Amino acid sequence: MKSKGSSGIEAPITRRNFLGTAAKAASAAVLGPSLFSIGTAFAAGPFVRRDVGGLSVGDPILISYANAIKAMQALPSSNPLSWAYQAAVHGTTVTPALTAWNTCEHGTYFFWSWHRMYVYWFERIIRKMSADSGWALPYWNWTAPGERQLPPAFRDTTSQLYTPQRNPAMNSGAGSLPATYVDYSSAFAFTDFTGASSSLEGTPHGAVHVGVGGWMGSVPTAAQDPIFYLHHCNIDRLWNLWLAQGGGRVDPLNDATWKSTPFTFFDENGAQVKMTGCDVLRATQQLNYSYEGEPTEINQFCDAKIRRPPLILKRVKLLHLPIPELILKAEPVSYLLDIKPLRKRLVSIIENKSETLLLELDGVEAERQPGVVWEVYVGLSPDAKLDAESPSYVGNVVLFGAGIRSEAHNEFKPAHFAFRIGRAIASSLKAQEDRLPVTFVARGILVDGKQVQPKVESQVRVGEISLSVERQERQ
Repeated sequence: MKSKGSSGIEAPITRRNFLGTAAKAASAAVLGPSLFSIGTAFAAGPFVRRDVGGLSVGDPILISYANAIKAMQALPSSNPLSWAYQAAVHGTTVTPALTAWNTCEHGTYFFWSWHRMYVYWFERIIRKMSADSGWALPYWNWTAPGERQLPPAFRDTTSQLYTPQRNPAMNSGAGSLPATYVDYSSAFAFTDFTGASSSLEGTPHGAVHVGVGGWMGSVPTAAQDPIFYLHHCNIDRLWNLWLAQGGGRVDPLNDATWKSTPFTFFDENGAQVKMTGCDVLRATQQLNYSYEGEPTEINQFCDAKIRRPPLILKRVKLLHLPIPELILKAEPVSYLLDIKPLRKRLVSIIENKSETLLLELDGVEAERQPGVVWEVYVGLSPDAKLDAESPSYVGNVVLFGAGIRSEAHNEFKPAHFAFRIGRAIASSLKAQEDRLPVTFVARGILVDGKQVQPKVESQVRVGEISLSVERQERQ
């Protein structure tokens, strides 16, 4: 962990220089809104969130995290600084609910911003409870091929970072996440914030939850697992990376509701605090942290004047497809998509750079967590090998939160999925195909590097399939 002195040279943040740097930070001018005055003083920064893949089992960062968990678990569950209370902020089955419990945002465009706020205040609490003034939450970079197993420190049965409430294969080290569980390229292909956030919430976000299993597989219990916070630290990092791609990617700064809706959390002293989207646009300037080895952060401002009307996306249904009861289960399931009536229109859409062809699934639901992910293929021939690198692969169906009836706190909300299928359709049109199979293939985690037949804990029903076109327009 490093700070910059007056010479501009980076120096490590240590316990010895903490008080001095904190005093300087308290009087320093901060760009943009600052929340550092809430609670105790903080070291100069930014704090650097490191890749857990580069940390040894005995790294001080992981030791401090384990020590903080032990201290938090010793507190009564009614204490906002306790492990149980902090986990309940995300979700819990305990009643009656206390302040801020069950307030996580899933299936909305607050997904990225709410979880950034949640992880930020959690990190501050760990910093205090561990008595480690320079502590920053590491991230689990599961997309890296060498990090698809659960990090070793979380598999140590003597550690506070371990819980038996996971898939046993993940806990033993035999299990690993398949490449399709952790691939965020489909989400990053969306240039609009809501499309990217929604796609990423399914894969890789939900897929990793399901892959780890146990507590992580269900919203009401997920945050009880210490790996949850490293997982969401990486999801937060991906928000920065998505913006850094450019191409018109921006936060929804023209949306007053997204910018101003307040959410309640607790600081490291147990005091209630509120945050809005405008408070978390610039992680380094506003929240005093950055990510190890990442590109320069894209700074955005709520009060910035928009010189040119932003691009907006309008989605139009091309065709509602009548389907029989479509149930996803352990065996592959296919539905034939008749594209003959739309062939000319589809060719036009594919050739138009301002239009995107989508396959949408609505009314997707299960009684409980299925425990697997379904890969979705469009136009896959019956004798073709199932390969996520093929143009037929368009994404995953994964349920986490929305779509699971047993987890609905109030009103049940079915899940919705939108897949970009231009490449798959283009390949099929060249082959002069008129009826294309939409195929769903159940996938579990890898065991000893091999795919095994997964056990489906609950079948999934798909209520509606439709083709849509999304076009870019100026406001």
